[in-house]
Amino acid sequence: MNATAFYQKLAGHKRITTREAAQLTGLSIPAASMALRRLAADGFSTPLKKGHWLLRPSSSKPGTLVTAAAAPYQAYLSGWSALRIHDRIQQIPQKQFAVTLGRPGEINIADTKIALHRISPALFGGYGYDSRVDGFIASPEKAIFDLAYLAAMNRSRVGGNLPEANLRRLKWKEITAWISRIRTSSVRHSVERNLQRIREQHADTSD
Repeated sequence: MNATAFYQKLAGHKRITTREAAQLTGLSIPAASMALRRLAADGFSTPLKKGHWLLRPSSSKPGTLVTAAAAPYQAYLSGWSALRIHDRIQQIPQKQFAVTLGRPGEINIADTKIALHRISPALFGGYGYDSRVDGFIASPEKAIFDLAYLAAMNRSRVGGNLPEANLRRLKWKEITAWISRIRTSSVRHSVERNLQRIREQHADTSD
């Protein structure tokens, strides 16, 4: 089976395992693995963790990579990554910042570093699909809240400060609504302090 025929049989799948590819194409698992590696060399697939692949050229977009890194749990871009995409900061993050309901950690996919930060289900939200990243991304308000919250929880060395940022027309009432969902008073107060520090730090661009 040539590469074109192999790829066509996988049409409609954005993420696939080597075993699934073998079942769909009728090849052995070693043969399917070799075919997927050939597709990767041609830019039509991206290897993830062992035995898992992303298909299509658009699979290198950060939203797709974050979804794959967090699977089978949900995840969305947030923090500095989301703020950069929303043109709220100019600095380009060294790694993609993502929030998940699953296990936290760092993973390297398709030469992209992804930092997964776990958050409680009550605080998981405030995001939507964005075609620019081919995946889910937090609103500017939720991205800032996530930074302040994770800093308060001392998660994965997340800092509560922002680089040069544009906070004009930010909906602070939405951020306050997220604060009200935090059950532990000490954490809630810590998040409030972090957010106040961010607001004071960028007072000239905050209204």
